[in-house]
Amino acid sequence: MVRENEPLYGPASPKELDKALERLYTGQMNVAKQAKSLRIPLERLKQLFNAYVAERPIDINDEDVYASDTQLAWPYV
Repeated sequence: MVRENEPLYGPASPKELDKALERLYTGQMNVAKQAKSLRIPLERLKQLFNAYVAERPIDINDEDVYASDTQLAWPYV
């Protein structure tokens, strides 16, 4: 949620937005925290992220999808 006195600027460049969406897609960042750092409304980032995910479907039957996931995640780190 945006505070009344807080101006909205948005990401500095489309490249910054692409990097932010990639961090969300790979699970490296929280959506609410990313929206705050980009200075855009949470609902708008949710819309952008939904569109981003829809363009990149995951084939769950492809073994390479799981084989390429080599980064450990919590609680195993």
